[in-house]
Amino acid sequence: MPARTRLVKQVAAIFIVFVLGILLIQPFMSTEIETYDLSNEIATNTDNTGRQLAEVDLKSVAGETISTKSLLGTPTIINIWYSTCEPCRRELPVLASGAQKYAGIVNFVGINIKDSAKIATEFAQKYGADFAIYLDDNGRFISKTGISTAPVTLAINAQGLVVSQTAGELSASKLDQVVTELLK
Repeated sequence: MPARTRLVKQVAAIFIVFVLGILLIQPFMSTEIETYDLSNEIATNTDNTGRQLAEVDLKSVAGETISTKSLLGTPTIINIWYSTCEPCRRELPVLASGAQKYAGIVNFVGINIKDSAKIATEFAQKYGADFAIYLDDNGRFISKTGISTAPVTLAINAQGLVVSQTAGELSASKLDQVVTELLK
């Protein structure tokens, strides 16, 4: 078969497959033109300031289930993080130091939103964090609080009210400011 005839047959076959593809998917295509508002496509966190702490169950790194309700009664700093988050890595030593500085006055808690118990534990140990670490392994905590980025730090008073919310990396001076506001 001459090369020209072979080429014509190949082009015809491709055209037929293309037309059949269009005919097969057309019934599933909407006739309306959809428009999208891209102005809110960047993930943002809901501001929980002034709200009660969301009541959900978390898992300890040992596998025990605890309710966030059990965190009430003592002013608490809750840090939401995960191990591959670079700002989380930089701020964890600040939180570890703050937990020691405010021991007995303010409770510190880490809520890991992505890692296994093993990775979360090793990460916390590496950066000197000896406070309680819980896992939001089912995503209920971040879902109920509207948190979509990390790190985020919540300052919770003894009654469970979110006094402040800080998105992004905490410095030592910012942590001191948050704790001062929490203890007012």
